Formats: sequence, C-alpha cells, structure tokens
Amino acid sequence: MAGLRCRIANTLEVSNETDDDVKAEDEERQKDDDDQEEDSRKPASTVRKPTISMKGVLQRLLRVSLGCLASVACGMLYAAYLSAFHERRFWFSTRQELEREITFQGGSGLYYYYYKHMLAAPSFQRGFYELMTDDRTLAGQTINAVERLSLYPEMITSYIYRITGSQDLVEPIYFYMGAVFGLQAVYATALFVCSWLMSGTWVAGVLAVAWCVISRSDATRVDQAVPLRENWALPYYSCQVAALTGFLCNNISSTVEMLCYLTMSTTTFSFLLVWEHSHHLLFIQAFCLFLLDSFDLVPPRKMSDIHKVYVSSLLLAFFFHFHNTALLGSPLLSLLIGSMLARYLQKMKKGPLVARVMKLFLHFHLVFAAGITFNYLVKKVLPGSESEFILKFLEVKFGLNTTTDFVTNLLLCQESLRSPSQDLFLRLTQASVLPFYLLVLTVCLLSTLETIYRRLSGQVTQSNPKLEDVHVGERPEVVYHVFHTFLFGGLTMLFDGVKYVWTPYVCMFTAFGVCSPDLWMTVFRWMKVKSIHPVMLSLILSTAVPTIIGLSLWREYCPRVLAELSELQEFSDLDAAEMISWIRTRVPTAAVFAGSPQLLGAVKLGSGLVVTSLPHHSDMDLLRRSEDVSALSACSPIRCVNLDLVSVQTYQVYSMRSAEEIYKILTSHKTNYVIIEESLCNELSLNKGCRIKDLLDISNGHRRMSAEAADRVAAVTSSRPSTPLQTSWFEFLLDGALLEKHLQKSNADPTPVQLIVQFLEQASKPSVNEQNQVQPPADNRRNRTLKLLALKVAAHMKWDLDVLEKGSLSIPVLNMLLNELLCVSKVPPGVKHVDLDLSTLPPTTAMAVLIYNRWAIRTIVLSSFPEKQAKPGPHQMNMLNVVQQEKEMTDNILSVLKEQASDSISVLTGALQLKKDFYVHTMRTLDLLAADGAAANGETESSTAGLRISANELHCQVHYDLGAISFQQGCRDQPAFEKARDHFRQTKELLKKLDSAVHVHLDEKRLAGYWNACQALTGDCDSCDSQTTRYDQINMMISAGSYQAVVDAFIKDNVSRSLPKHFRCSVLREFLHKAQQGEAGLDEVCHKLCVCNAVRDALEGEVLGVRFLQLLLKPSKRLVGFILEVCTQALAKERSSETSRRNMATFVRTLCESLEDVSLVFVVSSHKLFTELLKEEERTLLVEQMRKRSATVNLSAKPLPSFYDIPVSASVSVGQLEQQLILSLEPRRIRQILNELHGIADRPFWRVNSKWEVPPDYINVILAIKDNLTKDLVYILMAKGLHCISVKDFLHARQLFSACLELVTEFSPRLRQVMLNEMLLLELRAHETVAAKGSKERPPPDLISRVRGYLEMRIHDLPLRQVVGEECVAFMLNWRENDYLTLQVPSSAVISNPYIKLGQLLASTCKELPGPKESRRTAKELWDVVVQICSVSIQHKRSNDGRVGLIKHRESSLGILLRSKFITFVTKIREPLVLTTLISLFVRLHCTVRDDIVNEVTAEHLSIWPSSLPNIQAVDVEAVAVTVKELVTYALTLNPNNQSWLITQADIYFVTNQYSAALNFYVQAGAVASDFFSKAVPPDIYTDQVLKRMIKCCSMMNCHTQVAVLCQFLREVDYMTAFKALQEQSSHDAMDSFYDYIWDVTILEYLTHIHHKRGEAEKRQIAIKAIGQTELNTSNPEEVLQLAAQKRKKRFFQAMAKLYF
Repeated sequence: MAGLRCRIANTLEVSNETDDDVKAEDEERQKDDDDQEEDSRKPASTVRKPTISMKGVLQRLLRVSLGCLASVACGMLYAAYLSAFHERRFWFSTRQELEREITFQGGSGLYYYYYKHMLAAPSFQRGFYELMTDDRTLAGQTINAVERLSLYPEMITSYIYRITGSQDLVEPIYFYMGAVFGLQAVYATALFVCSWLMSGTWVAGVLAVAWCVISRSDATRVDQAVPLRENWALPYYSCQVAALTGFLCNNISSTVEMLCYLTMSTTTFSFLLVWEHSHHLLFIQAFCLFLLDSFDLVPPRKMSDIHKVYVSSLLLAFFFHFHNTALLGSPLLSLLIGSMLARYLQKMKKGPLVARVMKLFLHFHLVFAAGITFNYLVKKVLPGSESEFILKFLEVKFGLNTTTDFVTNLLLCQESLRSPSQDLFLRLTQASVLPFYLLVLTVCLLSTLETIYRRLSGQVTQSNPKLEDVHVGERPEVVYHVFHTFLFGGLTMLFDGVKYVWTPYVCMFTAFGVCSPDLWMTVFRWMKVKSIHPVMLSLILSTAVPTIIGLSLWREYCPRVLAELSELQEFSDLDAAEMISWIRTRVPTAAVFAGSPQLLGAVKLGSGLVVTSLPHHSDMDLLRRSEDVSALSACSPIRCVNLDLVSVQTYQVYSMRSAEEIYKILTSHKTNYVIIEESLCNELSLNKGCRIKDLLDISNGHRRMSAEAADRVAAVTSSRPSTPLQTSWFEFLLDGALLEKHLQKSNADPTPVQLIVQFLEQASKPSVNEQNQVQPPADNRRNRTLKLLALKVAAHMKWDLDVLEKGSLSIPVLNMLLNELLCVSKVPPGVKHVDLDLSTLPPTTAMAVLIYNRWAIRTIVLSSFPEKQAKPGPHQMNMLNVVQQEKEMTDNILSVLKEQASDSISVLTGALQLKKDFYVHTMRTLDLLAADGAAANGETESSTAGLRISANELHCQVHYDLGAISFQQGCRDQPAFEKARDHFRQTKELLKKLDSAVHVHLDEKRLAGYWNACQALTGDCDSCDSQTTRYDQINMMISAGSYQAVVDAFIKDNVSRSLPKHFRCSVLREFLHKAQQGEAGLDEVCHKLCVCNAVRDALEGEVLGVRFLQLLLKPSKRLVGFILEVCTQALAKERSSETSRRNMATFVRTLCESLEDVSLVFVVSSHKLFTELLKEEERTLLVEQMRKRSATVNLSAKPLPSFYDIPVSASVSVGQLEQQLILSLEPRRIRQILNELHGIADRPFWRVNSKWEVPPDYINVILAIKDNLTKDLVYILMAKGLHCISVKDFLHARQLFSACLELVTEFSPRLRQVMLNEMLLLELRAHETVAAKGSKERPPPDLISRVRGYLEMRIHDLPLRQVVGEECVAFMLNWRENDYLTLQVPSSAVISNPYIKLGQLLASTCKELPGPKESRRTAKELWDVVVQICSVSIQHKRSNDGRVGLIKHRESSLGILLRSKFITFVTKIREPLVLTTLISLFVRLHCTVRDDIVNEVTAEHLSIWPSSLPNIQAVDVEAVAVTVKELVTYALTLNPNNQSWLITQADIYFVTNQYSAALNFYVQAGAVASDFFSKAVPPDIYTDQVLKRMIKCCSMMNCHTQVAVLCQFLREVDYMTAFKALQEQSSHDAMDSFYDYIWDVTILEYLTHIHHKRGEAEKRQIAIKAIGQTELNTSNPEEVLQLAAQKRKKRFFQAMAKLYF
C-alpha cells in the first residue's frame, strides 16, 4: 500500500525534520509586506532533502517507472479504443476513399481537404504559399486559409508525412487519423499524470482513464468528426493543465519545477496555435489563477512566471496567426494586464481581516477596471474584434435582449450552445462519476473556503505538514482544480458543448478525490474520529474505495465496451456520395457551389471546387455569407440545381423573399450551382423556432408564423405559392349538402374517383374488439353513410364504367361499389343473376344487375390485355403486404368473374330481349333510399324516379360489351368472331339511331377497329357497301386472290397516302408468310409490294427498309423499270409538294449508288425522272462516280481495247524480272535477279513493290549504303524476311535473314548488329508461336542468354526497335525470369526502353505476390505508371462567353506508353500470374474511377493497390473500362478455365447490365471449380456476393423461379426475395420444373400456398409432391438434410449450365 504513494512517503519522511531552513521560511511568512519582494525572489523549495538510503531511491525509481508505464499504457489503450470504435462505427477500412472522407461529419472534412492539398503540392513551401493566397475556396475572395481556419495541424502533419518518407508505408488518411488518435493517447496520459500528481497514487490515473472510456460520448467527439480543431487542441491543453498542476505543488524540486515550467510554456503556445477558441479556455484558467493569487494561495514568484508564460505565448501566437487582432483584444490579455498592474500598485498582505477583505474588493475592482480599459483601447486602435457580437449573443442567451439577427438565432439553435439535457447527468450518475464528484467537490470547496478564511485572518500554515494535520484545501494545485471544475461546470450548465472540456476533468478530479488520503484525512478531522487512527483509516479508505469502484465498473461496463466494439454499426450516406461523384464527373472545375455550410465542407473535400461559405462558426464573415445562401440551402435527399432564374424560384419555400432577390444574392457570390437538402426543406425541429425557414423569415422582417402553422398559413399568404386546402372525407359526413356542392366544382379536390376510394376505404376498415382481435367492419350508421356517399358520387358520374375504370379505381374497389349498388337496389340475395327475370324486377334493380354484369365482362376483357408493370419502389414491409393483399384479392375476383362469365353473358343476352326503358339511381333517389327505403323503392317501381335509360341506349351498350367478350373468346373459338361481328353491326346501327345518348359511352375508333378486324377474320366483306373502307377493299382483294389489284391499290395510295404504314407492312408480312408456306407466284408480288412501301418511305423522308436494300443486291431490268414506274405515278399528282420531289430525288440518287450493274444504272440515268429531279451538277457528279466504279463499262466513252491489243515494248523483260523478284523467296535467286536487273537498267529496284517495308529506324542506315546493288539486296532481303515473320513463315525468314547477315557482316558492323537483333526477334516469335499452341517446352538456354544480352546491350549510335525490347520483356515474363528483370537489367535500359521498365515493375510485383506479406511499394510504382498510361492531358480553353472549360486529349503522352501500345504489349503475355496482376490492377483502377459502391468488379490481390487517386479527373474512364474488358477477354482466350478470370468477366458484364452474359460466366466459373458440378462448388468461388449477383441476373431476365432456388444457396436464406420472386406470374423460366431443386421446406410451403390462392391445382400438386419427399423431412438427421441439399444443388447448377452455356 505504501508502495503506491510517492507523495505520502515524502510527507512521512519530511515530518521528522527539524531543518533550520523550514523554520526560516515559517518566520518569513510573518514578516511585513516590505520583505515580501525578497520572499518572492527565493526558490520554490528551500527544504533540504533528507538523507535517503539507496533502497529508498530504488523503491522511488521503481514506483515512478511503474506509474509512467501505466500512464503510457492507459493512454495507448484509450486511443486504441477510440480508433476501434471509429472503425466499427463507419466500417472505415472497407470503404473507398470518397466514402471515408464523407465520414468526417459536421463540415470537419474541410480541414482534411487542406491536408490533402499540402500533400498534393510539389513542395511544402509551395503548398504553404498556396494556402496563404487561397483563391480556390471562397467565391470571389482570396483568403489566408492558415489564418482563417487554423490549419497549423494539417501543415505540421503533412510536413512530417513528407520528411519521414511515409508515402510508401501508410496511406495519407491513416497517417492523419493516426496523428489525431495519437494525441488522444497524450490526452489520456496527461489526465492520468494530473490525477497521479494530486493523489500520490497512479491508481487514481487508471480510474480517471476508465471513467473517460465509460463517458466517451460526453468526453470527446473524435469518433464523430476526426479533424475537428478541439481534437487537436485539447490534448495540448491537458498537458498544460498537468504541467501547471505540478508547477503549483509546494513540495517539488527546482528541476521538476523547471521541467513543468518549460512544458507549460510549450503546450500553452501550441494550444493557442492550433485552435481559435483556445484563448477563451485560457481566460477561464487565468481567472482561476487570479483567484488563487488574490487569496494568497500561491507564491507571487510562481504567479509572475505564469504571467510570463501567458504573455509570451499570446505574443508568439499573435505573430504566427498573422497578426490576429482577436488575440490582442481577448479577455485573457486584458485580465493579465489588469492583474499585473494591480499587483504592482497594491500591497494586500498587511492588516486585520476586515482590512484585507476591503483591500481584496479594491483589488478586484482595480484588476477589472484596468482590464476593461485596456480592452476598450485595443478595440479602438485595432478594429475587427468579435467581442461585440459575443456580448450581443450572451445578452440574447440570458434573456436580456431579443434579436431578429439570423446568425445570432442560428447559433442559439445549435445543440452545442444550448443548455444540456438531463441525459448528460443521468449518464454520469449511472457511471458513478457524478455522485462521487459532488462529494469530492463539496469537501474540497469547504476546505478551500476554510483555508481562504485562515489566510485572510493572517494565520500561518505549515508548508510541509504531517498527514494528520493536512488540509486538502491548503494545496494550491487542489484549489486550482476546484475553481477549474467549478467554473467549467457552470459553463456546461449554460452551453452543452463545454461538456467535452468539463467531463474529462470531472473524471480526473473525482479519481483524485477518492484516492487521496489528504481528502479522507480532512473529512476525519472535521468528524473528529477517535476510535480508529485517522491516518491509518484514510490510507485504508483511499485504497479500498477506488478498488471497489474499479471492480464494480469492470463488472458492469467491461462487457458493454466489448460489445460496443464488436457491434458493426451502420453508416451510409449514399446521397452525398452520389452527389459528389456527379460533381466530379459532370461539373466544370470553375463552377461555384452554394448550400448549407456543413454540406459545402463535404463538397469542398470531395471535389475541390469553389464554394460560397464554409462550416466555420468563429468567422463572422463566413457566417454572414452563410446567411445569404441559407435562404437557398435546403430540398433530394440531395440534388444539385444548375442556377438560372427559373430554378431559383424553387427557393421561395425557404424564405419569403422574391426569386429576383435570391437570384441577386447568388450572383453576387458568383454561384453556378445550388445544393438543396430535403432534410432542411422538410425540417421538423424539436426546438421551437429553430427551423431554417422560420429564422430567415424573422431575419427578413416578414410576418412571423409558428412552426406548427407554417405550412398551412403558407397556402394563403401572397408571398408563397398558394394551393387550396383539400377537403377531408369526414367533412362530408358532417355536412350532408357539402358533397353535391363539391362535385359541382370544375376542379374538385379530391376528385370524384378519389372520394369513392376514400369513402369505401373508411367504410371497410376492420375494427378491434376488447380482446385485441381483428373484427370485420361493423354494420353501423357511419359505415352505411360512407357507402351511400360513394354510390352518390358514382351516380353523379352517371355510372359511366369507362370513367370509373380509367379513373384508377382498382378491381376490388369497383367490385365493392357495384355490390353495394346491388344491395341498395334490393337485388334478391343468394340468387344467381342468370336465374332472375329482369322483366319482373323494378327498373332500378334490373339496371343494377345489368351494370354489374356489364362490368364483369368488361373486366375480363381488360384483364386479357397486356399491362405494363409499374417499376417497383423500395421494399417496405407494410407497403409490400398491402400491395400483395390487393393483388391476391384482384386475382380472386378475376377468377370468380371468369367462372361466372357465361352467366353474365346470358344475363346481358336476355336484356336484349327487353324493349322497355330502364332507370338508374341518381343522387336524389339514393337520398330517398337513405330517408325511407320502402318509399324510395316504390317510387322507383312506378318509374317516376331515377335517370331514364332508353332501350336503344341500353341495347347499344350491351351489344358493344357482348361483341368485345365474343372477340376475346374468338382466339379459342373461331365462330365467336362471327358473334362479335353481329354484335358490332348491331352497335353501329343503334348508334346511328341515337341522337343524344346518356348511358352510351363508346370509343368509336375502337369500335371501328373491332369491326374491321371481324370482317377480315370472318371474310364477310361487301364491295358494294357504301361504307366499305380502304381496309375492307384490300382485305376483299386478298380474299379473292386479286394480288395485282392489291399492288395497284398500294401504287394509288402512294399518291393519297391514306393507308397507315403499319397496315401496309402487315399486308406485306402476310404475303411473305404465304410465300413461305409454298403458295406459288407470290415472290413477284412481294417484291412489288416491297417497292411500293419503299417509295412511300422515300416520299415521306423515312429511312429505306432493309428488305428493299436486300432486293437491290440482285436486281433485274424489270424490277428497276417497275421502281421507276411507281416513282413516276407517285409524282403524277399535280400538287405534289416540293418536299416530296426533293425526297424522291434523294431516292433516285440512292438507287443509282446501290446498283452494281452499270447497265441498270444507265436505265435509271436515261429515265425522265433522272433529268427532272436531279440538277445538272448532281447528274454530272453521279455519272462520274459510276464511271470510276466500273472497270468494264464506260457510260460516255468508247470501249477500251483489250490488254492483248497493246503492242509489246522493250520493257517487258524488265517487268518479267520484277515479277519474279516479287515472288521469289530464295536469297540466291533474288541476288541473281537483281544482278540481271542492274545490268539492264541503272535505277533503284527496292521500290518495285510498295508493300516492301522495313522499320523506319533502319531506313537511313540501309540507304546510306553506297553500292546500289547491295543497297537493293539488303533492303529486299530484310523486307521479305519481315513479311515472312508476319505470316509466320519462319523457315524462309531464317534463310533470308541469314543471307542478309552474311552480306552485311562484310562491310557494316552496325547493320550486322541490326540483323542479329532481328534474328533474335525472329526466334522469339517462332518460339512463342509454338508455345501458344500448347507446348510446355522451355526455351533453350542459348535463346535466354541472347535475350539477356540484348537487354544489357550498350552500343551507342545503334538504331534499336522498341518492339524487340517489347518481345524480349514479354518473353522473360512468360518464362518467369522475374529475378533477372528485377535485379540484373541495367538502369540505362530501363530508362531508355519503356517496355523494360514496365516489365521490371510487373516482375517485381509478381515476385512479391506469393509471399506472406504483400509489398505495396513496387505495386504503388506499377500503379502510378499504369494510371499515367490511362490518363489524358487536360487543357483549359476559354470559350466565347468567357467561361473556362476543360479539353481532354485522348492518347496523350502523359505515360511511358500510349494505351494502344500497352494493349499490344499485354497481348504478348501468356504467364497467368502476370495477367492476374494486370487484371487486378485494372479492376481496382476501374472501381476507383467509377466510384460505384454497389456495382464493383472483383479480382484477386486487390488489396495491394492504392484505394484512391490524387487527380481522378485526369483518368480516362472510358479507356480504363475498355482496357479491363480487352484484358480479361484476352486472358480467357489463353485459359478459359481460370476461375478468378471467369468471375471477373462475369462482374464486368454484370456492372454493364448484360445479365445473360454475366450469368453465363458465373455458371462457367462454378462448373470449372466443381468438375461440371459433380462436386460442391467451393465457397470462395460462389460467395454470397456472387450468389446475390446471380439472383439479380435471373430477376432482371424474369427467371423468377431460378431466383427462388438461388436464394437457398446463401448463408442466410433470403426468404423475402424468394417470396417476392414466387409471387411473379410472368416468369420466363420453366417454373414448376425447378421445384425439384428446392430443398427449403419454408419456400415449398409458400409455393403450395401461392398456387392454392391462385387456383393452380396442377402446380400445387407438383409443389406438394416436392415437399413430400422423405429426404426433406425436418426430423431427419442433419447429415441426411445436407446430402439432400447438395444433391439438388448439383442438379440445379447442371440444369443452369445447359441453359446458359
């Protein structure tokens, strides 16, 4: 126990001293004030150290060493805890660079942006200069960002990152965060040391850190926003407080005192340097020290030293902050000036108690008066102080004043500037901190007051008292911390944000109190404990109490902390990520953004663009700019709005200012884009009056409104958009006359259809009884009235089924409405409608039956039409259940209606026999029914009530409906078309008789379509009918076999253009179908119809069809003549438009260009249309083109003589020799021919064949040969050899090159080396050709030695082809000569040949891949090289309107190679590891530039590549995507069975939405890994991600049963997706044939339920059979169930392979 207490040991040892110096010091305290200055100049401790044994020295050293180790360990554990919590909260290490930066919340990411900027600068000095003259942050301003934002932490961190060479070891973001978390370790260590110094035991330090961990949410914000200034500054402040605590101690040596003084000086300056608010905290600290000095609790000498630290630190900070006047005008400096002046002018330590108290008050007055005067003078001399705003803010905060200022009210609404909630004290109480803190503070405060009273009374206190005489309030460091925590606690009661400063010191102070024997001894002295020795009791309790507290905290909070660290929390801000990605790719770099300051901080970090404001609340200018743009900042999740006058009008929902005013504000800040946040648009603030739009309205001086009434009052105010208030459904219940008035409105809201839905929905709501059981809707007056209101609305719409069906009334709602109509109309219940005699029923009852049955058959017809499915929204459980229930209900109703379809048809057919008029309910008759059902019914029966419907009207509508259902049934029953025709004929006849119809609502165009279709299908067309249409006439011609008449009709229609093009195409398709069926004589008819349609397209300027163009590939003179005839007749009309003639001229020109036979072209050119439609220039140009295209026929000249008619010349022998020279591959024969040629003619013969080419590098060397024969021979031998290599004729190539080598060896060493290099290239390509065919034989050692010799060759002035180096590098990579490429290639070769450099990087990376630790250094170098290859050069170009744009030049020379050459090099590599490395690199690059979190491509070894790019805009995204596809495709041609490559290829197809191809490769990968699924697929191949992508592929291809089967393969079966897929009825897969592959009983049970609901008995039996298999019995052993699942997996994948391979 004594071993833990260094201070107590000192006390016990010193208690035995009788040193004269101690007495001298006690006597000096009793001297007059005249001797005070001499006392103040004495050293801090004049106590002579007692004689201590060596054992005591070792014990003390051991205690201090253990304490230091414990403090460092606690600090590191605290930092590790915060880092781990941050990782779990944000999944930081698994995110992309952009997502990581978004986790810096509250606008704190702005500071990290400047850190990145410093690292991206070419040098530290350049970066520092750019920050001091920053014109890329605030629009229209050049600011000193270092001064404005206190960026010294980022500058220092970036400098350390540079000079330590950490670029190759750690990513910049981790280095930055490591610095912050390292400072948190220093923070915790300083708290530990401070508590240790005051208590004398390092147990107090451990307890203090433990409490800080438990109270993390109230002690630090580093887990929320790492870059905040307070996270950098408070560790320095804690070190300064610890040093000040040690400095204030009485019993310390001069060495320790000097160490504390230096530490305090350094940390005070650092604290002022890194945080703009630091001087406010130091003011509180200085005020505490001022109180200690005023009450004479600290020696004057120490107080003077502390003043020197403050003043010197302030002056240094003033200069380092570029003469920041806020420091000179700070209350800290004013207090220091006043205190030093008062100490100089006033002597306080003389006189009795009353005199000293009076002097104390005078001292206070003098200090504050001098300080306020100094502060006033500073403000007058140095303007720009923020004190006025702070005073105004405090006045409003304490209720002394009110203001409409937006900035002030906005700050008052900030959570950190409001009073804390009770949750803070509840959390501190639960952690047992607050109760002990209050006890310790009470004891220390009382002891301090006692000490102050004794000092003012003139009583002398011992400097080193014994433990039994100690007063905890006599220790200056304790008194300082009492004042410190008390004042900060008071500030915390006012401002919640101060708790992050106060809470750590509460933990530290409380830990000191419970572990300090001094405090316990003070309490026992007050209690006058006599039974037990107080000293022993205090020592026991100071050890036992913290031990008990520690054990209880360990037991209760250790599991919580561990659970907190193991829990993976969810953080996602996809809206912000998508927005910043959009900004990066779509927005010009010169754009300016406006929005909320916090979001602009994220925009600045993610894009680097200019913004209008920053999240910096200590800068008044920035706050005012925020006020200007806050009228706009706030309606997406997040979306960007390009600034123009129209879009600005959107912001009127934010303030009541006009759009013009807002536009002026934005343009004054040069804004181009505004970011609108939906969270601010629809803000619901818990703090009254704290919504942004309310604050703006108050600040702008508009009429104030409450937050609750803001939305409703906005509807009637003239300055905001007005929308009429919607009438609620219950208002119609309260006012019976309201419904009729509402329906008479022109734009009623809600609409009649919406009212029907609302009324019936409310009437059909189930109720809940007292036992909480759901009951059917009650039959009460309310529900009956609601149903009657719905009927009245339908009656107002005159029971128009067309309007009701098209008005979004669903089938269940209409069914409920019409059933209610049947009930109200007194239709006998329980009787089938087909059994009712309509003639005996009351007219309204019969009409209700007819309306219901008409709706039934109409619904059947409409359900048969294909309907576009709505795009599904987000899967919400409640909404999904509602939609599913409605779909099931609709299916059930449709099945019932289809079963009763024959009955409905019989009812309507019977209605046609009735010749009397009918009546339908109106709003009046329904009111009568509500009042007296019997009277109303009687009145209806007497035919005096209701809307009269004549028999003809009813019969017309019924005939139309019966015709529609008959036509729908005609697909299964051909005679039904005749019934439909008869019904439609009756409908047309009755429609003519009706002058004005009330109940007839027909679509006459649909009726005409039905009629034409029926006539065509039944062949019932009368040519003598005056009403016969062109459709009917053509159908009759086809039926009669008059095919020429059809052609003539089409030719005539080219003039009138009355037939739609789709009809003409359908006729042509019908003839083509007949021709395919073998009907003779139709080919020519099809050709003529095709020509007619092509001429029609040409007249209308349309693109000619493919069938017509195919017809021109084999034309005949007769066909061309027909085309010209059709064209002539089409333009025969006198009033043909100029457009038609111009289009026809284009057609004639196209016809000439399409004909290959020149004789046919002559036919066209000789036609009158050619001369009439084409101008002279066009005709001349066309004829000239035809002449050039023809080699045998000349349209304007005489035929050319044949080749044999040309007389033989003397040059024939030369030509024959040249021909032999071209064809010969024998070197000797070539030389012989050249000798003969040179003997005949003295000219260069290497130009004989234009295809003889030698590399440009060798041209000058060869042409420098003086002898013409040798020159020709060398050139031709090399050219022919290169040609042989290109066609892989390596035998002849060797012969040619050998002869050339033998020739040049005689006279040119340079050419000899050139030929040796070319022969090496020949051997390399020959060997690679053999290897590509599957040969595994290694190359001979001689070839490898020659390749190494070439790479090491250093011959100057020798022309070298880079392709030789390319082939050599590819050869070495293919045969795994990585050690040579990595270590032995000369640096000069690496510099001169980019292929060698690329090969060296690839070899180094591949060499380190298989090792246990993957090195990132060489991978980073390879990454940089490839990024440069895929980058584009960006240039700025100013357009005509003055704006600066970006121009990207593709295939730029930024990299060591062009991308095309890089791809060519890659295609020469066959080594799988090298290809895998390249694929991995490009996949990572592809994911980085796309920045698409959801759709990422996977590959091996992705972790070795960087996760971010410093200049992502310079990378050509399209080039990267194309390269990835080409690379993976090439790799798979070499090895189609590489599982990783197959998965990567599948991912590429998946992210490009090619789902069928993606599924093909996913299945291939599984087949390769499992020997065509004969065994289980390894889980590392079919991961959950791969299976989910396969599920999505199947879903997008509408293979929903396959989706359900695949959902079983996941680790956790995805029942939600499986059930949703099985609900789909339009599945494109085999559906029930896949049921045998399902082993999950839950899915099979759901299948059985679904088929039962749908009435699908056969499929239900298949599902029952599948679930009834014995091996799926859940009672089986786990091994049996697993075996059954594996068997079905194999079979399913084999079936999938057959489908998609």
